[in-house]
Amino acid sequence: FIWAASRFGGALAPITVIPMMAWLGWRVTFMAFGSLGIIWGLVWYLWYRDKPSEVKGITQAELSEIEENQSRPVKEKVPWGIITRSRQFWLILSMYWFYVWGSWFFFSWFPTFLERGRGFTKMELTYAVAVPFLMGVIGNVAGGYLSDRLSKRYGLKIGRRVLGVGGLAVSSVLMFLGGFIPGKIQVFVLMSLCFGVMDLMLPSAWAICLDVGKRYAGAISGAMNTAGNLGGFVCATVFGYLVQGTGNYNFPLYVIAGMLLIAAILFLMINPEKQIIKD
Repeated sequence: FIWAASRFGGALAPITVIPMMAWLGWRVTFMAFGSLGIIWGLVWYLWYRDKPSEVKGITQAELSEIEENQSRPVKEKVPWGIITRSRQFWLILSMYWFYVWGSWFFFSWFPTFLERGRGFTKMELTYAVAVPFLMGVIGNVAGGYLSDRLSKRYGLKIGRRVLGVGGLAVSSVLMFLGGFIPGKIQVFVLMSLCFGVMDLMLPSAWAICLDVGKRYAGAISGAMNTAGNLGGFVCATVFGYLVQGTGNYNFPLYVIAGMLLIAAILFLMINPEKQIIKD
């Protein structure tokens, strides 16, 4: 649901930002959203407290219940030496590094691709950018539900892999077709489906970190996300150079499609039933 909420925020952004930029200019838009960030930071600082006992209005009964059910934190050293020698660990990081090329295309270059590569106007971008993110919301929620249902019925291997491998493979085909097929409406439909199908696999990827990591799942998921951010940085940079070198916006989509296909193959090689560190 956290990822679905982030996609929903991505869908709202073009609906608000693009009209504001058209009417007020990008400087006023930047200042407006920057001011909202400052206000939110101030509200959080005044409202949030690290300890429940410091929260205004909390009752003694609530504090007692929290203390009764609160497990005492135990500082435990993460065995990185064992983790980094695991094939599973590097498969997870590599899979996510390649997958993120697809999602970061939508985060960074998608509006530019539609405008300069397919001739969308600024106002057309309002819906054209928002709809794929709404599809991502559906993909995240459906992916989480289906992954758990399939895992309970057929086991973790099938339950996690079906959506992970299938989502990445199908999104690879859709990404390729998005670059190959001309036209505005066609590419809009293909890209919307691509983002939705791609996000079907996201809950499975994060669930695998829990499956293989157990009590070290936080460290493994953090490493996976770091690998993804590095892949996103490379994608955003390489995309620009590919456009500059080839003179069109279609060729980079073929590269991203290849990255998604590699991610699908790597996902197939991950065994969610095999813990990295056995209890």
